[in-house]
Amino acid sequence: MWCIVNLPNGSHQAVKLDPKAIGHECLEKVCKALGIVCEMEYFGLEPWTPNQKESRSRQWYNLRNRLHGDSGSSGSIQLMLALRVKFWVPAHTILQQSVRDLFYTQARQDLLEARLYPLDWSNAAKLGALLCQADGIRFNEQSLHAKCPIRMRQELAQQQLAQQQQVKQQQIRKEKEHVLSFKKRRLSKQKSLDHIECCTLSAPATATATVASTSSNNSSNINLQASTSASTSSTPSNSSSSHSSLDERLISTPLRNYVQYLLLPSGASEPPEDFLRQIALEHSKLAKLPMSPKSAKYWLLQAIQELAGYGEELFSGVATNESATRCEIAVGAHGITVSRGDDKESISFSAITAAKSLKRTFKLEYLDDHNDRKELEIKLPKQPIAAGLYRSITERHAFYVCDKVRCVVTNQFTRDLKGTIASMFTDTELGKRYVFDIQHTCREVHDQARRKLLERGGDVAVPALAGDTDASSGGCCESGLDIVAGVGDAGSMAGKIDLAIREKEEREAAIERCVDTRISEAMQCKICMDREINTVFNPCCHVIACAQCAARCSNCPNCRVKITSVVKIYLPSELRTSQPAVSSSSSHCSSSSVAPADQQQQQQQQLEQLEDASPSSSAGLAAAAAAVAPNVGEPKVTAAA
Repeated sequence: MWCIVNLPNGSHQAVKLDPKAIGHECLEKVCKALGIVCEMEYFGLEPWTPNQKESRSRQWYNLRNRLHGDSGSSGSIQLMLALRVKFWVPAHTILQQSVRDLFYTQARQDLLEARLYPLDWSNAAKLGALLCQADGIRFNEQSLHAKCPIRMRQELAQQQLAQQQQVKQQQIRKEKEHVLSFKKRRLSKQKSLDHIECCTLSAPATATATVASTSSNNSSNINLQASTSASTSSTPSNSSSSHSSLDERLISTPLRNYVQYLLLPSGASEPPEDFLRQIALEHSKLAKLPMSPKSAKYWLLQAIQELAGYGEELFSGVATNESATRCEIAVGAHGITVSRGDDKESISFSAITAAKSLKRTFKLEYLDDHNDRKELEIKLPKQPIAAGLYRSITERHAFYVCDKVRCVVTNQFTRDLKGTIASMFTDTELGKRYVFDIQHTCREVHDQARRKLLERGGDVAVPALAGDTDASSGGCCESGLDIVAGVGDAGSMAGKIDLAIREKEEREAAIERCVDTRISEAMQCKICMDREINTVFNPCCHVIACAQCAARCSNCPNCRVKITSVVKIYLPSELRTSQPAVSSSSSHCSSSSVAPADQQQQQQQQLEQLEDASPSSSAGLAAAAAAVAPNVGEPKVTAAA
């Protein structure tokens, strides 16, 4: 028997099964083809037909029972199933990247097909940016300044509405003019008839006048119709040309990549005008990290945990009380949510005391917040849906809450009439159908998967944020892991990403400050450490001193070579330090005193002359230095340059 399995990304997988195979065998073969060696308990199989519309209501196959296909010829396709995520777990507990990819694919479809709604427009923009990054769309800087296609469409719609109103006004005005002209012609015709009665005219002349007036009326009508048809025919051509120009602008705009990620919050009809630019802004933040597609998938799965309806199965029915109100039960990871109109009531698994299903009726007994015992009885459309609700509550409670699946759950089964009669005489499996197919809890699945991967030596998918290595390597940098470990339990997805962006910007700013400091220190004079370097010594060509200090040197301070000439140089503006020269005031020597103001000005002028004039000999340099500063070896007070 051949079975076609539909995957979350829309592709199909063909599986060959034994006619007596159970559902678990089919799931194992599909997961093996997808490279999944463990963590298969997160997935389930449900009936599927082509062009089937996805919904939050699921009817899972029991994997411990036999798969029954339609009757057909041998070798034909008898069964069509869909592989979907049954138990949604946090992304950091998923160990295999292939499993995480399947989770992401189904989450992506749920968001784009409006089975999951963003919290608000800001959250929708962040989710759209994560989808772009996960799909490998590269960020374009021009998208931040491009015109939004939504605004372009709205402007086009307004232009078309204005054109339609203008055409309608023209038609009304022409109709009024036609009516007025018709009345004028009627009045002129009556006057002509009165004139005919009073005057004696020949018959041929009267006939000629009548024919002429009729022909003039017909010609005016024809001209009016022609003008109207011309105006109406020009309107479609204008609209078609505007549509074509809009399509051309939409193709050329950099924001066209974000149109498919237009997510609407619950109850919203139209997005804001700059919504696509908001997605581009969030995408630019992710590109700055930079965030790899693997990390984007991880953070998207973390973000959708905050959305309403995440991982819930929905069952709709009617309450069996006197009012017979419409009732919806959503079964999630921590309990159930009962909605009766606008009233919502959350019931945790620990508050549920009993659950029963009988034919189409499902009955629930629980304790409210005041510890009062209450009952909920609901009638569902079909008996399998009622059984599915009972099964969903039991399996999710065991999977998410319990440490181990109890034998009462695993051993519960039903029999048909033939199997019941046969079981009276012997212990047989005839007609036995298990009610539940859960055998391991969430903790057991995680522990078993970790042990199996360590035994096989396989790679374990780790949460990553930024700085990932190549997409095929699966590694991540230590900074990304530190961020995940530091804020793994506190804060939302947006806060974690903003924190990572801030830390990255702070690191880059610190590096830039360090580079600027090193450059400024390197461009300072190595003798006075106050002014910029602006001279070069010949013949050694060392650049280590300013003009004032170079005038005092006869030998190079670096290599001790005798200086023959000092040449002034002009460094690029990017390398020049902006710090003003600070005067080094030291009064440690008792033999020297502070020079008067006029003497300091005279020395400053002499130093400036030395900067402009390059001495050609060491004797000239020594004489000039002696003239300006006779006590070079002693500490002295210098004027501020």
